[in-house]
Amino acid sequence: MNQESYQYNADTLKNLGFGEEIAKELHTKMDQNLAEFTLNHTRQFGKDVLDSVLHFSKGDDTAKDLTFFNRFDSTLKKEGMEDLTQSFFIGQKFNYTLQERYNMMDGRAVFREQPKMEPKEENGVKKMKPTGETYLAWRGLNFKEADKYGNFNPKVVFWDHEKELQKYPIKDILEKYERSRIMRPLEKGNRVGITLVRDGQETQAQVVANPRMMRLDFYDEAGQSLIVRKVEKQAIGQYHKVEMTPQEIQKVAIAKAAEQAQTNTPSQNQAAVAKQNEAERKQEQGQRRRQGVRV
Repeated sequence: MNQESYQYNADTLKNLGFGEEIAKELHTKMDQNLAEFTLNHTRQFGKDVLDSVLHFSKGDDTAKDLTFFNRFDSTLKKEGMEDLTQSFFIGQKFNYTLQERYNMMDGRAVFREQPKMEPKEENGVKKMKPTGETYLAWRGLNFKEADKYGNFNPKVVFWDHEKELQKYPIKDILEKYERSRIMRPLEKGNRVGITLVRDGQETQAQVVANPRMMRLDFYDEAGQSLIVRKVEKQAIGQYHKVEMTPQEIQKVAIAKAAEQAQTNTPSQNQAAVAKQNEAERKQEQGQRRRQGVRV
């Protein structure tokens, strides 16, 4: 068995969210020198269960003895709903994690860097091939369209979620660090815990990105849908000012006073100089009068 090939596949499985335990079964299968084999994996997301079958095969170059992780077929099991199955292919780059794939199958989208693709003909067959360029966009599954294998086609959406996020009364959303904290899991398609501030009252809630509808969806702690109205830009600024800590208010006041002092200093100096010049001119005129000089 090619140890480097094994380690590469084990690391890939771990990075994609399949865990470390599956590496033991991977080692056993690769040690048997099989041309093709599969591994089974199950992961629970809340009450949902995602069963996956992972497909591996040997490369054509027998001298190199490389084993490739080609794809995994996942079946989502939800209470009270029919099972849903989708195949996901593995490439050298731009792979989505198991969590992100679950979010897609659950109807959400993921914001990621993606390769630009264009059709190219190979042996008389047109295939989509990467151009070498990339772009950022939301990607989900289009449940209204499926290919001949029954896999749902991808749905790509361009939407400025960061700009939209700042339109809602989310506590500290104007702070770059807090906004980044919310955006990171939001871009993975996760539900994110937030604090809403309405009429001076704080409420714990969850927010989910909904690129298809160009909006954010809000839920209470019980998972029930919430109607959250956007706030005016001026109101956001006022809210942000009220929510500042005493230490932040002190720093802002000191900085503002220093800036004002620096701005006023040149004009104050000019006034003082002008006043001094006027006094010296009057003093000089008085001396000339006493000396009998017309002025």
